[in-house]
Amino acid sequence: MHTAFDTLLQTVVTAEKAAVNGDNEAFRYECLCCGEEVFLAAQDSIYKATHFRHKSGNNDKDCELYLGQYGTIPSSYSRRNKQERVEFYYDNKTKCFSISFTFSEEEISEYEKAGAILEIRESRNSPPFFYTQIDPLVFSEGKPGKFILDKKATPYYISNTLNNKKREYYVFNCDSPSFFKILSSDPDDECFSAKWIRSKSIYTGVRYFISWPGRNTAQIKLKNIPDVRVEKETQFTTLGRTTVWGMVVSFKDKNPLLDSILSEWGYNLDASENVSLLWPPAYEKNEKLFVTSAKLYLYSTFKFQGLGNINTTDKCISKISDSITMVFMYDPIHILKKNAELEVYNEPLAPEIQILRASIEETGVFCVPKGNSFFLFSELGTNRLSAGQKIFLTPSTFICEYAGNTLIRLIKLSNHVESDIETKFYEIMSNYWITKEYQETIAGIFPQSIKDYLERCKSTGRINVAVEQLVKGDMQ
Repeated sequence: MHTAFDTLLQTVVTAEKAAVNGDNEAFRYECLCCGEEVFLAAQDSIYKATHFRHKSGNNDKDCELYLGQYGTIPSSYSRRNKQERVEFYYDNKTKCFSISFTFSEEEISEYEKAGAILEIRESRNSPPFFYTQIDPLVFSEGKPGKFILDKKATPYYISNTLNNKKREYYVFNCDSPSFFKILSSDPDDECFSAKWIRSKSIYTGVRYFISWPGRNTAQIKLKNIPDVRVEKETQFTTLGRTTVWGMVVSFKDKNPLLDSILSEWGYNLDASENVSLLWPPAYEKNEKLFVTSAKLYLYSTFKFQGLGNINTTDKCISKISDSITMVFMYDPIHILKKNAELEVYNEPLAPEIQILRASIEETGVFCVPKGNSFFLFSELGTNRLSAGQKIFLTPSTFICEYAGNTLIRLIKLSNHVESDIETKFYEIMSNYWITKEYQETIAGIFPQSIKDYLERCKSTGRINVAVEQLVKGDMQ
C-alpha cells in the first residue's frame, strides 16, 4: 500500500515521505479504504520499496483492490474514521493520569443514533472498568473529552460498541518508564500538564515527565548521567492506590551511556527541529492559533516537504532563504517534524472579536507608543503602524496591539453617539490628507474633537482641505 491517511498532519501521505519525515508511532497512519491502522514496512530494505501494511490478521488485499493500481487513491475519498482518537495526559497539579477522546460532529451524531458506548478495559475479555455514552451531552465537536484514569493497566483496551474493535495502548510498561512531553515552557510552572508520547523517539531540549508506576529505576539510572538535567523528582499514589515514581528531565545532547540506557527502554534520542510563525501576527482562540492572512512566513530548521512534514503541496511552498519559507494557506496548516509542531488556522478578524486577556480601549484619536507592535485594520487591509504615528479612528477601523504573537489590546472608536459632522470629520482624517493654508475665518459650535483640531491648525498654519469645507458647511 503506497499511501495512507496521516492522522497528525490530517492529510494523505506517501510511504516514502512518511518514512523520511515521521515517526512510525502507533495509530498515526490509517488505511484509505477501511480506516484501520497501518504501519510503515520495509523502511531499510534494499529489495522492497517502503510501503504501508495492515496489522497481522487484517486482510489488506481487498483494500489494495479497492484503491486500484499501486499508488492511487479513490478520487471520492473522504475519511470516515470509526476509531477513537485517543490521547493520555498527566496533570502535575492533581497528580492524576487522564485519557481524552476527540470526535467530529458527524461522528458524535452517528454514534448517538447507534447508541454507541465507549469502553475501557484492563484486559481483552474483562468487563469494562469505564464506559460512557458518545453523545453531545458528553462530547463537543473537535474538543477533547478528558476522563481521569483510576486503574493501572498494561495495556489499556479501548473500544466502542458500534465496531467492538479493541485497540491496545501500552501507556505503562513493566520493564520501562513512560515519557510524557510537558506542554508548559515555564520551568517554574508547578501545575503543568504533559502528553504521553506514542512514538519511541525523544528529543534534545525538550522537558519530559518520566513516570514508572511501582518502580523508581528511571530515577536511579538517570541520576549523574552526563547531558541529563533532572529538575524534580516525585513520588505519589494514583491510578487506584498505585505508587508512581516520577521525574522532570531534559536531555542536552547524546552520549553513549545515555543512548545505552534509553535503548534498553526502547527509546531513541534525536536532535529537535524547530518551526515558528514570523508573520502575520497570530492570536489564540479556543486553544488554537489564528491569523488573518493566507500567506504565512515561517522560520524552520528543516526543509518543508509537501504532504510529508506539512499538509499542503509543494506548489504552495516558496523558499525565501535557508531558514525562512512562505506558505500559502488554503486549509488549516499542520506541520510536524522531529518534535517541531505547528497548527495555524485562517479567520478574518472582526472588531468585536472576544480575545481572552486582551483589553479593549475606546478613543477617537490614537497616538502609537513605542514598544509593542501595532496594526491598523480597515476595509483596505492591514497596515503596520510606527511609533509616534497619530491615527484618527472611524467606525470601520480598529487597531490591535501585539506583544510577540499575543494580542493584548484592541483600540476602537468610542461607542458614544457622535454627531454627523464628527463622524464625517473622522472619516476625512483617516482617508484624505491634502492641506492648505489656514484662514482664521471659521466660526460655529463644533464637537470637542473638531475644536481641538482647529486649535492645532492655528499653531501649524495648515488645515485639511476637506475639513475646512466640512466646518464651513460646504460639505453635505
